[in-house]
Amino acid sequence: MPFWHTKFSAWAKAWEAAGLSPLPRVTLSPPDRPEDLTINVFPLLRHYKGDTDALLKAILPPLESDIDSHELVKGFLNVRFSPEFWREFLSAIQTQPSAGYTHIRVLDGAFAVFEYPSPNTNKPLHLGHLRNIALGQSVSALWERAGAIVRRVNLYNDRGIHIAKSMVGWQRFFQPQTPHAAGKKGDHFVGDCYVAFEKAYKAEVEALVAQGLLEAEAMTQAPLFQEAQEVLRRWETGDPDVRHLWETMNSWVYDGFAETFQRLGVQFDKIYYESETYTLGKALVEESLSKGLFERSEDGSVWADLTAEGLGRKVLLRRDGTSVYITQDLGTADLRYRDFPTMTRSIYVIANEQDHHMQVLIALLRRLGRPYADALYHLSYGMVELPTGRMKTREGTVVDADDLLEEMRVRALELMDESIPPDKHEDTAERVGQAAIRFYLLRVEPKKNIVFDPAESIDLKGFTGPFLQYGYVRALRLREKAEIQGIRLTPPIEIPPLKKEEALLLRHLYALPSFLEAAALGYNPALIAHYGYELTQRYNEFYQKLSVLRAEEPVRSFRLSLSYAYEVAVRTVLEVLHIPLVAYM
Repeated sequence: MPFWHTKFSAWAKAWEAAGLSPLPRVTLSPPDRPEDLTINVFPLLRHYKGDTDALLKAILPPLESDIDSHELVKGFLNVRFSPEFWREFLSAIQTQPSAGYTHIRVLDGAFAVFEYPSPNTNKPLHLGHLRNIALGQSVSALWERAGAIVRRVNLYNDRGIHIAKSMVGWQRFFQPQTPHAAGKKGDHFVGDCYVAFEKAYKAEVEALVAQGLLEAEAMTQAPLFQEAQEVLRRWETGDPDVRHLWETMNSWVYDGFAETFQRLGVQFDKIYYESETYTLGKALVEESLSKGLFERSEDGSVWADLTAEGLGRKVLLRRDGTSVYITQDLGTADLRYRDFPTMTRSIYVIANEQDHHMQVLIALLRRLGRPYADALYHLSYGMVELPTGRMKTREGTVVDADDLLEEMRVRALELMDESIPPDKHEDTAERVGQAAIRFYLLRVEPKKNIVFDPAESIDLKGFTGPFLQYGYVRALRLREKAEIQGIRLTPPIEIPPLKKEEALLLRHLYALPSFLEAAALGYNPALIAHYGYELTQRYNEFYQKLSVLRAEEPVRSFRLSLSYAYEVAVRTVLEVLHIPLVAYM
């Protein structure tokens, strides 16, 4: 165990042995404060009847070898670390950074299964999916950094009326074209089929309403909808022609998804298909019905009464015996538990539009007595909107993920510095473009909505991913220059009197493990994004105001170690946010 954990652990044991109760709570001080740590001793003041000298005699002995100064202010003990403490800190980062600094152990023993992005196979991935993927990759990486075993899974929603609509769209408006003949990725081509269906369907509904039908009635009587319903019925009965078209169009989509996933570095340990799991939930409901857990209505449909849980009554099987989405999810949850029986957390990365749906799913699993019911966690996130408003798939106003990735790559190319080797432009632009998207989507707390602004996201001097990449490259170049000049990176022998910029950077570097812990336990990568941005600001101030390689020893070795510590910390931030590293900026 590294020293920055053993120190706190030793303090706590000493305080406990001295009979202090409750144990003092230690927190990092904010950057605008001169001290490094604040220790809350207010609850102990009553025990010592206001005798602060006696209190300090009990609190300070375990700290004396680690701190340089202290001050008690109204129940809060402010302390500053000693030069020796900081020397050990920087040395440990060079010799064992993964042992408690870049990796922590707060989730040892946890086994988490993350499900994302779970797309429908009737359209390409869009901007909303990019937020889903960014969250899934980042939070799962945080859990791994915190010591958990992690598995990543994906569920393809490859059946249902929306899939039937894209099939009818192809038959009516695109047959016999293929993605190859159209010169399009398969997922984009199928998405065109779906949009064409929806536009024609909307026109039919409007015509029927004009004839006097209510909108709800017109939506079900429109010829195109009737045709899609018939395709779905034939699919469920196993019609070979419908099944062949379904398999063909899905294969087009899977090929398209695979290209995008590869570009984004998305990998899964297991993939589920709704077409293979939807019958599992139906069998489960029918079995539970016989046990009296659910009820059948007069028309033959099956319902769950969740009014006691505040969720109302929910249909589980339609009157014709077919499944609804919640039923399918019950089956998939059971299958996942069989696949990963030792999981302690099953994390669904799903937009907040499905908050109620997830509450119902968990309530039903509890009703069924499933041992993993309380292991389910809904990582709910807000919508991603454009400055012009909300995206709508049916109207073809969605921002495709591929189009946005390409737009950001081109924007990054336009920013390429002349010092970057020409043969590195394309790769660097791709990495910078992805950094812009990912950071912008992760810098906001998951539950909040985002208005995505491409121009703002790629600002090299703003609150952006490229800003962090630039800081990383700056530290990398500094270390390379040192090596060229024959200056070796070695653990510092001593810590000279600290300049303001050095002290602030040191304190912020020290905070990394606490931010990793808070972000992992809170499912909130935004904490890491903000930490990385503030850390890079501190580093830039240090880099711009203080000479490193031209300084005399021992200042030079200390500052080079400090720069390397930043390199390690910001690299950790970038990796956790799944932002590509760059060698040039």
